Amino acid sequence: MAEGILFDIAARIIESLGSQALREIGLLWGARDELDKLKDTVSTIKNVLLDAEEQRAVNNNQVIEWLERLKYVVYDAEDLLDGFSTECLLREMMTRDKMAKKVRIFFSKSNPLVYDLKMGREIKAIRQKLDAIANNRKFHLEERPVEKGDRARKRDDTHSYVPEAKVTGREDDKKEIIKRLLSDSDIKENVGILPITGIGGLGKTTLAQFIFNDEEIDKHFQLKMWACVSESFDVQEVVEKILESTTKKKPEIVGLDTLVHNLQNEIGGKKYLLVLDDVWNEDVKKWDDLKVLLEVGASGSRILITTRSKKVAQITQTIAEYSLQCLDERESWCLFKQVAFDNGEEPVNSRKVEVGKEIVEKCSGVPLVIKTIGRLLSLENSEAGWVSFGKDKMPEIKENDILPTLKLSYDQLPSHLKQCFAYCSIFPKDYVMEKSKLINLWIAQGFIKLSNQIECLEDVGDKYFMHLLWRSFFQEAKMDDLGNVIKSKMHDLMHDLAMSMAGSLITTIDSQVKTIGDQKTRHVSVVDNIEFSFVIPTSSSKASRIRTLLSVGEFSYLRESSTSCEAIFSNLKFLRVLDLNGRHLDVVPSSICKLKHLRDLDLSWNDKIEKLPDSITRLQNLYTLRLSNCEKLKELPRGITKLVNLRHLYNDGCRSLTYMPRGLGELKNLQTLSEFVVHSDSASKYSCQLSELNKLNSLRGKLEIRGLRSREEDVALDYKGANLKEKKHLQVLALSWSGENVNTDDEMALEGFEPHPNLKKLRICFYGGVRVPMWLLSLTNLVDLELCFCRKLKYLPPLSGLPFLKSIELRGLEEIEYVSDCSDNNELSLSSFSSSEFFPSLEIIWLSSCWNLKGWWRRRSDSYNVDVNTTTDHQNSFETPSSMTRSTGHALLFPSFPPRLSKLSIWYCPMLTSLPMFPHLEEGLHLRNARWKAVQQTISMNASSASSTPIAFSSPPLSKLKNICLQEIEDLETLPVQNLISLQRLRIMRCPKLKSLSHGVQYLTALQNLGLIDCPMLDLGNDEHGMQWKGLKSLISLGFCGIPKLVSLPLGLQHVTNLRVLQISNCSSLMTIPEWICIWASLERFTISTCSGLTSLPEAISRLTSLKVLSIHDCPILLRRCEQEKGEDWPKIAHIPERDLS
Repeated sequence: MAEGILFDIAARIIESLGSQALREIGLLWGARDELDKLKDTVSTIKNVLLDAEEQRAVNNNQVIEWLERLKYVVYDAEDLLDGFSTECLLREMMTRDKMAKKVRIFFSKSNPLVYDLKMGREIKAIRQKLDAIANNRKFHLEERPVEKGDRARKRDDTHSYVPEAKVTGREDDKKEIIKRLLSDSDIKENVGILPITGIGGLGKTTLAQFIFNDEEIDKHFQLKMWACVSESFDVQEVVEKILESTTKKKPEIVGLDTLVHNLQNEIGGKKYLLVLDDVWNEDVKKWDDLKVLLEVGASGSRILITTRSKKVAQITQTIAEYSLQCLDERESWCLFKQVAFDNGEEPVNSRKVEVGKEIVEKCSGVPLVIKTIGRLLSLENSEAGWVSFGKDKMPEIKENDILPTLKLSYDQLPSHLKQCFAYCSIFPKDYVMEKSKLINLWIAQGFIKLSNQIECLEDVGDKYFMHLLWRSFFQEAKMDDLGNVIKSKMHDLMHDLAMSMAGSLITTIDSQVKTIGDQKTRHVSVVDNIEFSFVIPTSSSKASRIRTLLSVGEFSYLRESSTSCEAIFSNLKFLRVLDLNGRHLDVVPSSICKLKHLRDLDLSWNDKIEKLPDSITRLQNLYTLRLSNCEKLKELPRGITKLVNLRHLYNDGCRSLTYMPRGLGELKNLQTLSEFVVHSDSASKYSCQLSELNKLNSLRGKLEIRGLRSREEDVALDYKGANLKEKKHLQVLALSWSGENVNTDDEMALEGFEPHPNLKKLRICFYGGVRVPMWLLSLTNLVDLELCFCRKLKYLPPLSGLPFLKSIELRGLEEIEYVSDCSDNNELSLSSFSSSEFFPSLEIIWLSSCWNLKGWWRRRSDSYNVDVNTTTDHQNSFETPSSMTRSTGHALLFPSFPPRLSKLSIWYCPMLTSLPMFPHLEEGLHLRNARWKAVQQTISMNASSASSTPIAFSSPPLSKLKNICLQEIEDLETLPVQNLISLQRLRIMRCPKLKSLSHGVQYLTALQNLGLIDCPMLDLGNDEHGMQWKGLKSLISLGFCGIPKLVSLPLGLQHVTNLRVLQISNCSSLMTIPEWICIWASLERFTISTCSGLTSLPEAISRLTSLKVLSIHDCPILLRRCEQEKGEDWPKIAHIPERDLS
């Protein structure tokens, strides 16, 4: 971490020394000359640090030792200047108030407090240390004050030769990539470009070699070429390598024009495959310069790129990138066997197999690691040697053979990204890093470098994060519903690399490492249930310079004492990050004000804290204050305005907060305010008014305003004063009223809360109005809309034209009858309707507790007055009754939901009788206490009727649906399932009129899970030949519960040969379990509960060798027969490992 961080720390020190405030206070204290000398010294050191970094990379021991000595003195210098900068800030703040006179005395030369600071002496001492180190180097370093954009590290050139017979563990990857290379679909250019991405060591080059030499590739392409590009991306050099691959000889030294002419002669008009291996270039112009030279190939030519960088893939691909993953457990073992054992076969009765599998598990699925270790172990004959290797040599191998490969990627990073990446080793392996928190931590450490005054720290930090993700330092990115990357992880090997780069600067305390062992440590994370008092002794000098103290993991049983906190506050005075998350503090000691360097304080999930000490407002450097889910916190400090640098206030989940402190609007740097609580007494002298939000236009992320009230006196509140329309960075807005009375003033209030059109998610709860404002239609970027428990709401504007709306949730809207009242809008066209304009992006609909909801549309006009949702059971929504046709003969055409609609949930909407059709539904259909009639038209629709509708279907309706759950559907009698060929899960509960499953059950070939629960009329015995069940080859879980007509298991279940789980419960008529259950050779779990008619188990159960768990409950006769050792059925079940009989 030193090599990446020293350059940036030196730059920060120089910037700090150049600040006007510090120079003024230095002049006041007579230290101006020392400050200037210190700046000169640091500048001299900074100018050679970049060269020193490169010398370190080639293991120059003198340079390494010099950098180690320099590193900690530079840290101390930054701490010293940060302390002085804090004093400057304190001075600036205090001179604004009535204490101005006292402040002038405080900062005068005669004041003993100032004298005790000994500023001049401290600066001189640190400068002399730096001078001594700078002058004590006996080697030359090149001055390089500015970091170069590209610094190439040479990697050995790769080639297209394949040394092995096959690519173990990558057969499926190879097939998929070849398929993409040979496909012509959706490729408009002559030359298609396919990148393979992944971290170092995954085998991208090896895979490319096997593809390059595949017979199918040979037949398809006239010409094949291979060029190893590596870090230096020079167009002329790349062209020379391509020509060398084509002509099999090194090109003569000529100009670029001649090379290009020769290249075009070789590849012009030919269908070629070019592999560009190990590409690092992220400069679009350089890539375009090369690409234009390669476009002379024939149609169907392809370029296959291997790269570690997602950004390279992004700028080059015309075919979707292929992200290479780690090998799974089976593939890893196959590869290991191939290189570790003779002929790739496991030795018989050898402990090497057991030890080998343990070693392979530690290889994290990375082929380079597996092969390296497998080859070494192939030379070790003894089992003891294998055991010793796993314990002693495994970590050394990974560091010496793998990390240098990964470090090539690290070497390419600019210094600011190096320190950001290395800092991530503070988290344990497999830890899911939250992007926003990680960026805040980087900001707290000063890692974010702004290039101009317009840039925002958080935006630049986001770019840093995405760069590390693109370059494969991070992986497994998780996105929220709005499309934002919010979390990611590091591969284990990348974590090892980060730890290697961080060195002694970062320590993780866990069950293995109990305490801080090195006074050089600057950043500490505490994992598991370990109290800080055990980690940091009250008199520990080793911990005195710590900058980060981070809690990682869950601490549900941990209670940190006030004494422990006092020790932290007194001894760790240089802390910039303090994480007390989830430590069940009762109080926060007032001595926290001693942490004058603190930038980031996390007190989240401390559910006992009721109040914060006023002294917390003396933390003038604080950027981030996290209070999430401090459920008993009643108020924020009234002096919060003193936190002039505060950027993020996370107070979501603080349900006991009743108001916000007055003056909140003065925090001009505030970027995050999770919740704004409106005080019940708007005249309170301590509470903040909504108008204080007016100038906080840098707010971003989510803002919830709660405590809005439905009372006439609240009309006086200036809702428009919140100025939400100017907050263009807000993505999520939640508005919550505290009352439920009908009040037209709520409509006036909501009009005043018009947000900026950039808003992506809107949630409105407990609103008392009848209508919502028309400004809702101006939110053209809206992705998610939630209207919850707005009990008097009757009318919604036409939402179907919002272009990016993906999710609609309407819950607890008790008065609404139609989602769209068309009497005053043109949502329904009289003659035609473009389905592409009707909710073009909609994916999820959830309708819940809308007790009076009847349908989607109601349309009135002078010519007719008709409910378009009223149709007969046999009409589909495209058929129009004659009463709905105008005299002109034009029929009303009702669109179906768009192809993107994936999930439809309807709960507690008993009046709903029809909806637009949803033939493209994929993820799930969930109905509970709803009318079957609402969905019957789509469910019953067949392919022939679909073809006669105005909307064309590429496949039968609902043929892609995976999940159906039906609960409490009073009017469901039979379930037509003939189209549901992709259905994987079907659950039917408490449907009192359901009599049978459709004869189309045999078409459910993908069904894996079937549950039939509390359906008293359901008869499963009407399929004498068992044909109904014959197609259920994929069924692995089956449950019958509360099916009184079930006398015996359906004969057709004999065709279900892959069943693993069977549950039968509360089936009082069931008399026997048939002997043919022995065909369920895969059955692992069998549960029988409350089946009083069952009196014995079949002999066949003894032949179910895969059965691991048998549970029998509340079956008196059966339980007696299964008593251990003496029951008649005991011999049948004695072989089952786990028996739960009660």
